[in-house]
Amino acid sequence: MITIATLVGCAIGDALGNPFEMKLANYQPLIDWDGKFKAGGTFWVGEAGQYTDDTLMSIALGASLVEHQGYNAEDAAAKYLAWMESGNTRGIGGTTAAALTRLKFGASITDSGLIVNGDGTPVGGNGTAMRASPLGLVYRNDLMKLMEAAVQDASITHNSLEPKMGSVAVSLATALLANRVSTPQSVVWDVSDVISDSIVRSKLERVQWWLSQGTDPMSIAAEALENIGSAGYVPETVGAAFFCLGATDNFRDAVVMAVKAGGDTDTTAAIVGAMAGTYYGLEGIPQEYKDEVEHGDILQELTEHLLEVEV
Repeated sequence: MITIATLVGCAIGDALGNPFEMKLANYQPLIDWDGKFKAGGTFWVGEAGQYTDDTLMSIALGASLVEHQGYNAEDAAAKYLAWMESGNTRGIGGTTAAALTRLKFGASITDSGLIVNGDGTPVGGNGTAMRASPLGLVYRNDLMKLMEAAVQDASITHNSLEPKMGSVAVSLATALLANRVSTPQSVVWDVSDVISDSIVRSKLERVQWWLSQGTDPMSIAAEALENIGSAGYVPETVGAAFFCLGATDNFRDAVVMAVKAGGDTDTTAAIVGAMAGTYYGLEGIPQEYKDEVEHGDILQELTEHLLEVEV
């Protein structure tokens, strides 16, 4: 038996990626990086091992799921707003901040989420997918409810198709990995077979193509990730995360590959870390990561409480 470590994994990936957020893959310090925690950051400067808004929103959602023994949209929204108002936001995304500000000034949870950007294009940020893994643990035995909750939760901040599908993809993968129905190498096929037609799904199908080339995925990782993309656009972030998970066979290689891809490094690696921590477990995470990540014991305790929720 493994000890599922979803939130510890999420936090580790998040903390590893933060110092390199929005750097390109050819950034020399990233090329030279040794895969260890370091201080720094682009939108929030943290100490080595500290996580960002990705993990903080996952914690808020996880706490709500435990408190209500299932998904309660009003409470989840309230916890997101309380987090923003605490000031400890650690790089909150613009779309998330705008939506939560709308909540603060009276918008309902069905009206708070942004649908389009200022230029009229659909909202496409990854602030939904990054926080979705706790839903996969709670609803791992009821995938219909899982998908409903993922869509509802995403709509609080990002009320458009791609962010909703990003949330569904990550929570569904977490559930399948937790139940050992899927492996890191097969989960992209299992998820893309289920989610609705979308750019997220198209990216997952592109990941399948890259993983099916009959060669060592590690040897083509740079080319594949450049093709898939690793920016903050949710189809790219989710696609890159699934590639990194499927191209590797252990926790460390998966999260390091996600960071080395460049782009939205903390979010890509947080998603990879959540999925890899779910499958490889606490036992599969390098000891130095477990020793140095912020609040690891608390995160593991929350993960175990999520697994105990009966829905």
